[in-house]
Amino acid sequence: MNGVHHAGPRLIPQLQEIPPLLPQLKDMCSASTVTFRSPLIDVSNVVSPNIASGKENHGKPVRRPTTLIADNINSAESSSRSSQFRNTSSSNNLSALSGMSSISSLSSGRHTLKPKTFNNTPVPMMDITSDGFGGFTQPTRDTTVGISKDKSINKGGAPFVFKLSGQNYHTIGTLLPKDGEPLRFSQLYIYDTENEVFNRQQAFESKSSSVGVEVQIIQQLKDMLDKDNVLVKSYRMARDHLAQNPNCNVKLRIISNRNKDAQTYNLPTTSEVAALIVGDVSNLLDHRDIVVTSKSGSLQRISELHPSYLPLQYPLLFPNGDDGYTINIPHRDVTSLRNTTKKKCTMREFFSFRIQDTLNKFSLILNSRRLYQQFLVDAYTMVESERLNFIRGKQSSLRSETLEAIKNAKNQGQKDMSSTGQRVVLPSYFTGGARFMMQNFLDAMALCKWYGYPDLFITITCNPGWPEIIRFLLDKTIKPEDRPDILCRLFKMKLDSLIKDIKEKSLFGKIQAVVYTVEFQKRGLPHAHICLFMHPDSKLPTPDHIDRVISAEIPDQNEDPELYSLVQDFMIHGPCGPHNTKSPCMVKGKCSKNFPKKYRERTSTDSDGFPLYRRRRDGPTIVKSGADIDTRFVVPYNKFLLKKYQAHINVEWCNQGNAIKYLFKYINKGPDRTTLKLQPYDSNNQPLKSIDEIKLYYDCRYVSACEASWRIYAFDVHHRYPSVTRLPFHLPGQQNVIFGEEDDIDDVLEKASISSSMFDSWMKCNELYPHARNLTYVQFPSKFVWHAKDRCWKPRKQGVSVGRIHSVSPALGEAYFLRVLLNKVKGPTSFEDIRTVNGHQHASFRDACYALGLLDDDNEYIEAIKEASHHGIGHFLRNLFATMLVCSALSRPDHVWYQSWKTLLDGIVYQRQHNPNTEGSSINDDELKNLTLLEIEKILVLNNSSLNNFDSMPYPQCGDLLLSENALINEERSYDKDVMLQDFENIFVKLTEEQRNIYDEILTSIDNKDVTPRPKVRPTLFTLTLCAYLICD
Repeated sequence: MNGVHHAGPRLIPQLQEIPPLLPQLKDMCSASTVTFRSPLIDVSNVVSPNIASGKENHGKPVRRPTTLIADNINSAESSSRSSQFRNTSSSNNLSALSGMSSISSLSSGRHTLKPKTFNNTPVPMMDITSDGFGGFTQPTRDTTVGISKDKSINKGGAPFVFKLSGQNYHTIGTLLPKDGEPLRFSQLYIYDTENEVFNRQQAFESKSSSVGVEVQIIQQLKDMLDKDNVLVKSYRMARDHLAQNPNCNVKLRIISNRNKDAQTYNLPTTSEVAALIVGDVSNLLDHRDIVVTSKSGSLQRISELHPSYLPLQYPLLFPNGDDGYTINIPHRDVTSLRNTTKKKCTMREFFSFRIQDTLNKFSLILNSRRLYQQFLVDAYTMVESERLNFIRGKQSSLRSETLEAIKNAKNQGQKDMSSTGQRVVLPSYFTGGARFMMQNFLDAMALCKWYGYPDLFITITCNPGWPEIIRFLLDKTIKPEDRPDILCRLFKMKLDSLIKDIKEKSLFGKIQAVVYTVEFQKRGLPHAHICLFMHPDSKLPTPDHIDRVISAEIPDQNEDPELYSLVQDFMIHGPCGPHNTKSPCMVKGKCSKNFPKKYRERTSTDSDGFPLYRRRRDGPTIVKSGADIDTRFVVPYNKFLLKKYQAHINVEWCNQGNAIKYLFKYINKGPDRTTLKLQPYDSNNQPLKSIDEIKLYYDCRYVSACEASWRIYAFDVHHRYPSVTRLPFHLPGQQNVIFGEEDDIDDVLEKASISSSMFDSWMKCNELYPHARNLTYVQFPSKFVWHAKDRCWKPRKQGVSVGRIHSVSPALGEAYFLRVLLNKVKGPTSFEDIRTVNGHQHASFRDACYALGLLDDDNEYIEAIKEASHHGIGHFLRNLFATMLVCSALSRPDHVWYQSWKTLLDGIVYQRQHNPNTEGSSINDDELKNLTLLEIEKILVLNNSSLNNFDSMPYPQCGDLLLSENALINEERSYDKDVMLQDFENIFVKLTEEQRNIYDEILTSIDNKDVTPRPKVRPTLFTLTLCAYLICD
């Protein structure tokens, strides 16, 4: 969990036989000879795969290599050869769209943007586009990006990383600048074009005074865009019209719809891209069209679905103005590659295709260095924005309600579904959302419940210096950080290889379950947290077993120079502390990772369950950053994994109960986020009644280029083996139903998903299969599989799955008790069977739980109330009972109520006897119970609860009247005026002359109803006097 994550390139001997420019990766799972003394990997006996084999892979059979670059396939051959675009080592969603969709290759801007020389000085295209944040691309692009870039991580000590926070969007301004304002973006194409080259040079140099661009380069780029770029041509058309008609109200419409054959996705013509509008805007405009006004107006936001969304922002990456993503790109009929019902190419698939390397074809996008990082983040945020906009669009039309409520609505003659149900919030299937992360945490805990605590915790981090990456980039003038897509793809291959070593090759012994999640460092590199659940025969019960798998010491350089060098490069923390007080891990003068560790002669665990590894004194040392580092700074590692994968791989033992929840919370915490208050407020500092979870997600998240690449390729963010089946349940007639506000109520009730819920089908399956009656609901997925299409359970033919029943709060009453029973009752065929115990059918699920001994009798709470009555008054006792209810401490609240109500009514009878309106009147027990319940309800309302929330508790008559009263105001008005008057007289005489003057002024203002703001006064003796007087008045 700790340690360094960067290292320089290291050439592995077994891979040196591959030609440097060969665009293929050697299989990382090549055979190696390892001597196993037991199912454990003994770090004292594992050697390098090269040494163990006795040769450097010469003559060894090699698997088919994985292709990271696609062939440059002509359109006539694309259908038959599109499989060459697939990553042959993984089943993940790398694009094969060259043979599946009608996306053409991007133009490369003739020869202007290819590497060339000016004045005998090499000026490759990347030098023009590398600084995408204020460099040459800024005075040539037409739009601006509305993002918040995280600049805190780029301090010059590490490779550049592009990272944004918040919501990303593009905006476009006017055709002409306002008076006195400088030219910006697309205005350079229209205004003062006689001096355009000079204006563009000035725009560039104003952003970077230390870097200049030759006029010749600007002129050639300008000529290229004028000749080839259809968007630039449309701006020139507007310029010519304004020159001839300077007072004309002209607008430039950038058209979103492409009226052409969708099977030929080619470069659009100028007439397809833009049109001039003179006068008022036509009502026939598409809602995604961009209308640029002459001079007046504010910035206009551009839809992510507009074909010119990207060409406007990146003119040098789309030099001919090629269209970006459009919603009508069809899939070709290539059934051999993919069995899908989707007819159109999705935005994610489009970008997955765009960032593919192609043999013998130069790609402007892939060679644009820092600008490529921005492009990737821009692309992924477009994909995510489209998904969130879809969810937001459904917010106004989708509803969720229980089946019983819908039936009641029908019985009442209601046909309009728009007023039924609640709005749907950001769902749990949205990757990265809060509910998504919580569900993954609960799934991991379900595995823990099934297999016990995990035994090993492994963290592997991408190494940008891997030799495969270095060789891949040898013929290019870019650095590894400028190809985050390649970093992610290679890391995914390494991660798959590691999981295969663990699961199939039994690296640590037999494995029962594996859980991992992929995250991205502050520096942007991907890393994975892996939890391993070992088979009982392969566990690590003693410190000696742990020492054979995990080492936290520096190896002897003479005995194993390779391992010594690897530990030096990858497994040394810092150095920090006295060696480097400015290390990033230093917080208030101490290392936040608790380095250096203490010397220990043997491995043990602390009181919290965390391991304390052997770190012997007088061991070898390592010199790093000029400091002499000993074993106290070593991050725990496994010798075999470190030698094979040559990256930062932290291996920790974690089989202790106290650390498990922290561990799973840590690996499921999600991507980088800021911290927000749970309750949002509006502009008037008033709490919002409706929380926009999509906006909160936008405001919290950070996205880096590596994460964008990972998500565009649709690689798994979370992985579980075996799978976890989430099991919903519901009370009779209480299953949730999703419907549209315009749906007919009869059509909603006739849906197959309503009559056959997953929970109902389980009980039906128990009738069909006798052996199913030996399983509880949570055990059921281990033997049966849910077929959503057929709405039924079927016997499992292979594999295994772990069941997890959805969690509910004890405050939900019967639903909670039903869940308790589902963990105990086997093979019920109806709701009545679930609440039947020893042949007796109980009236409620709670009573069935009590009969099974699953609930306490709550006698300790009854005794607590009786004990408190000896020294507490009635108000205190009722507060105590309300606290028990709010905290869900009572198994049977009604039982405690009926046993304690006479104690809880203390003081109520006394108040009635001294009330002139009720003095002398008789009152029966039912009325006393009702009065006591009213007092308890008042307390619950103040705590945002109610007796209505507890099914078994009676509700007082006239209790609804409490909802119409302001309980806080009533509480403030409940002072004893006589006592407050005496307090006022005692403290008024203590006021100073200045305080009395302010006191008189305030009272005069109150009498005159003057609400002019006054200076704030701290709560002192003066304010106490004023409040006492006002209460008494």
